[in-house]
Amino acid sequence: MKKVTVLTATILILIAGFGISYILWRNGMLTKEQRESRKEYERKMENLMKPGQEGEADETSTAFSKTLKEKAGLTVDPKNIVSVGSPITSGKYSFTVNSWSVSKKSPGYKLPKGLDMNEWEQQLDKEGNITNEYSYVVLNMMVENMTDQPVTEHLWGYMRLKAFDMGEYISEVRYLGEEIPREYGHDSYVESFEAGETKTYPVVFLMPDEIVNDQELYLEIDTSGGNPQPEDPEFAVKRFIILN
Repeated sequence: MKKVTVLTATILILIAGFGISYILWRNGMLTKEQRESRKEYERKMENLMKPGQEGEADETSTAFSKTLKEKAGLTVDPKNIVSVGSPITSGKYSFTVNSWSVSKKSPGYKLPKGLDMNEWEQQLDKEGNITNEYSYVVLNMMVENMTDQPVTEHLWGYMRLKAFDMGEYISEVRYLGEEIPREYGHDSYVESFEAGETKTYPVVFLMPDEIVNDQELYLEIDTSGGNPQPEDPEFAVKRFIILN
């Protein structure tokens, strides 16, 4: 019996040794650039996993966290949820929704070159007012680059306007309210910041009236670039702003 136990222990040690050797061998195959890229990704994710706000979460955030679990199946730390007027951090950025509005009337901003609002299901008159069962939802947002370095990212692609029951509808940023609108396309989601710079924009979404009228809306921000929301809230990277 003793010999069998010793033999089993020896086999387990050999397996563990082979495993460690394999990991070291795999890492040895990575180039210097690949190793640096992996380290940078790990640093980014570690930064993203920090809570979105300091101190204790308020009752509204705590209640909304429970509702997200019940209705959307998401496990979210209440510290990663704020209300209108309160900032929330994610990675390099701080986000604040200062105010928001819903209307069928055109927000009045010039449309980006190349943007055809009639490509979607919304119907607009020549003044840009919506004439069917959709509405504009405009968020007045402030975004701050909290780092001491310039940054350029597809920032506006990190955001989705949501409700608990969206069906198949996805509400992405349609355009920004700018005096001189940028050209519409993939790069229209790109934003550049100088070190410590803050920018404020009206951010325009479109949403079906049945969702706007019957459900609570919230903004979901994922600056990781689309990683799924993990079950363990310790590893959560998404941030939520309740439109209340």
